[in-house]
Amino acid sequence: MDLSSVLIGLATEVGAPIVKQVLEQKFGRASGQIAEAVIKSIADNSGVSVEQLPEIIESRPAVVKDAIAVTEVIAPELVSLYARGLDGQFSLLQAETAEGPLQSGWRWGWMYLLGFFWTWVIVILPVVDLFGVEVPAIDLGILLTLTSWFIALYMGGHTVKELGKSALDAVKSWKTGA
Repeated sequence: MDLSSVLIGLATEVGAPIVKQVLEQKFGRASGQIAEAVIKSIADNSGVSVEQLPEIIESRPAVVKDAIAVTEVIAPELVSLYARGLDGQFSLLQAETAEGPLQSGWRWGWMYLLGFFWTWVIVILPVVDLFGVEVPAIDLGILLTLTSWFIALYMGGHTVKELGKSALDAVKSWKTGA
């Protein structure tokens, strides 16, 4: 059973045109994500998980119809929320590219540089060492520091704070033997 097709039929019966349009994926490339949110809302309002939705459609279609009607009421808000998210992403992209390639390029430049350094330390250096070739190593302390700085600047301080907290918890549990 194609869940979307069945829900489209039920949405037509209930008179839920927005839910029907979302499930028919008439909102462009992003329709899949909005449709997932609508299906999840229908399942939640039916009191079941998305996986259990086909069973409840067969056993209690009236419950699903009521859930579709409830979802229809909040569907414009779901679409609006998604549209605002896309607008925010586009605004961020415009702001970054307006500042020039240096301002927008530092992030991907650091990502590739750090990726190369970690690949060097974890993959290439051990293989080269097997052949007895002397190659300069990168100090892991410095690499961890650079990576932490990048995470702090790019992803925000909360990421570093959580990373540090997780590391401290891991060390504490390691020392206590738990």
